[in-house]
Amino acid sequence: MAKKQQSAVTSAFDAREIVRRGELTSELDMQRAVWAERSLRLLSKEQPDLEPLRKQVRDLIISYESLHWSDFDSIPKSQFKESDKAERQVKKEFVFFKRRKELIIAKLKNYGLNQNDLAVLLAHSKSYISELLSGTRSFAMNDLIIIHKLFDIKLDELINIEIPAEVEIRFKDVIQKAAKRERDSSQTIPAAELQTDAAKPGKPYSDSKAYRKHI
Repeated sequence: MAKKQQSAVTSAFDAREIVRRGELTSELDMQRAVWAERSLRLLSKEQPDLEPLRKQVRDLIISYESLHWSDFDSIPKSQFKESDKAERQVKKEFVFFKRRKELIIAKLKNYGLNQNDLAVLLAHSKSYISELLSGTRSFAMNDLIIIHKLFDIKLDELINIEIPAEVEIRFKDVIQKAAKRERDSSQTIPAAELQTDAAKPGKPYSDSKAYRKHI
């Protein structure tokens, strides 16, 4: 049985994480779930125990579609744009996972090894390794470091360091809010008022320096 991972580099297509959240809340979630379901469909042909997980992901997809895409004529253009953008983002992520899998397998072959050997090296089952390589399960950071060190693969080829679209949106929102706070703060600071002793309210003119100067 595979060991429980304490520190994972979360995969965008991690089927268990998708199911754990319990619902799809955006077009990006939807597209990632679609790709995860497709990958699980292929894997489940050799690993039937993955079929219940695939069905759970599929149920989330159906639920999202019925809620957001059932009345086609009333769907706003912005939703189509969001869907197209999400699809492009997920394709990029899928390409990364596909390239990573090909790179790891090529390195294994250079050493006369295969996926079964990698499973032994990382102390996982063969099916677990298949999920890791497909992206439907998240790699533990420790596993990636081992692969990086043993097979001389750059970390940025093992870890997708591209900032997800949803994080970029949140970043822009945070920057805009910070700029607004700065503007609001500068508008509430009153201009410095220069007052002479004589002009201070409640101070008699006879006590001022100007008065004493003329005495």
